[in-house]
This record gives sequence, C-alpha cells and structure tokens, in this order.
Amino acid sequence: MPTNDDTPFSYSDSASMIEAERQRLAILLESQIGKSLNLLLAQAAVYEQSLVTNPQAQMVASVLASLARQSLQHIHDLSTALHPVMLESLGLEPALELLISQTLRTTPLRISWTFDRLPKRLAPAIELALFRAIQDGLTHSTRHATEVNLRLKIQNDQLTLSYEDNGSNPPEMLDFSLLNLRQKSVQVETNYYPQQGFRMVATIRFLTPPLMTEREIEVLQWLAKGLSNKEIATRLAVTPRTVNFHLDNIYSKLNVTSRTEAVMAALRYELVK
Repeated sequence: MPTNDDTPFSYSDSASMIEAERQRLAILLESQIGKSLNLLLAQAAVYEQSLVTNPQAQMVASVLASLARQSLQHIHDLSTALHPVMLESLGLEPALELLISQTLRTTPLRISWTFDRLPKRLAPAIELALFRAIQDGLTHSTRHATEVNLRLKIQNDQLTLSYEDNGSNPPEMLDFSLLNLRQKSVQVETNYYPQQGFRMVATIRFLTPPLMTEREIEVLQWLAKGLSNKEIATRLAVTPRTVNFHLDNIYSKLNVTSRTEAVMAALRYELVK
C-alpha cells in the first residue's frame, strides 16, 4: 500500500456512498424482514398456546418460534454492523467492544485486544474509519484465521492501530476506510507485514491547524469560493493591497505558494468548508 498522500478525491465520494448504502440496508432489514419475522414469531406463539392438546404440532410451532428468534438476532447483528448506532451515540470504545463481543459470540475466532482510554471522543469521520477497518479485518480473519490481536494506542497527537492475525491470506484493502482520512485534518500511514501471518499498523497523526486571524479566515472563505483579489477586497471593504497582505500571511502560515494550495490546505485543516 502506498504511504504517500496520492489518494484521489473519488475515495471520499466512494466512502460516503458506501456508508449511505449500509444505512439504507440496515433500515430495510429492520423495517421489512425484521417486521415479517416478528409477525411470524407472534403467530408461532399463538399456535404454541392453542395446540396444547397436540404435542407434535406444538413442537413444530416451538421450533418455528425458535428459528424466528435466531433469525431476528442475526438481523439485529447484521443491522448493527451495517449501521453502528452505538458508535454514533457512545463512541469508538463501546462500539468496538460490542463488535468484538458479537464476533466472539457468533464465530470461533479468538480475539485479544487492548485499547488505550481515549481522553475525549475523536472526530466522527476518524471513529467511523477506525471502526470499519477493524470490522473489515475481523470479517476477513473469521474466514482465514483463528486468532486476532488488536491494539489501539494514543499518545499526544498520534494514534496507532495495530491489527494482526495468524492467517496466511492477507486482505487486499483493509485500510480502504482509512484512505478517506487523508483528505481530513490528519495524516495516515499504513504498513503491512505479511512475513508471519498478517499484520497491519496504521498511524494517524492529528494535524494542528495554524493560528489564523478572523480576517485571514474571511479571506480564505472567499478564496475557497473562487473570488479574485479584487472581488474579495470589495466584499471586505478593503483595498486589493490589503488582501495581498493577508494572502502573504496565509501562504506563510499554511506553508503554500498558490491560491489553490491555500484552499486545499484550508480544507484539510477544516478552516473552511
């Protein structure tokens, strides 16, 4: 996997589309298939009570009810995997603990994990990317390995995810969900170590945005909208020379040399939207 920032913008669009489709499927599972199974379960319960004089028929109804309950649990697990509501409401650690618990309950995979206590919640995009990377890894390891070791470590402005299993068939795109983060206010580096089983180490470095004045932010916002220096000067009621002065300061703080680079850096640091 390349470690330089050469990811095309289509990664961001693809990631957003995939998440939207996952949420749509989760809703369909719960609202349509889940609803039908609940009706079947209710009807089976009625049959169980009404067939007390026919033990054989009552057993059939009991088996149907048991199968319906198992299917409902599978649908709930799948819906949770597609749309991790706990991730949105409680954060990364509880969501990962639930994911690991479900994997241990439904597969023979052995998992050992260590998560550093996060001092505060990460940005939603980062939490989701990390969750999906681990989720994809567990899905793959369930098919190709028997043991998984997970480590999530955070120190200062750097977070490291270490994922390894004892399988011999490494996944091709385990870090797909992390690629989108390269366009956010973080730097992402992934390395694969296939010599013994499979091991991936992903490092996320949080970029500290440079300190900008309110006027410089205003100039950046108009710059991002494609306005010329003269147009920006008119909007701010200043002279074009003053706009040039602000642009010089902006270029220096962002370590760029052009308007396009300034806008790209401002988007990466989330100074403008």
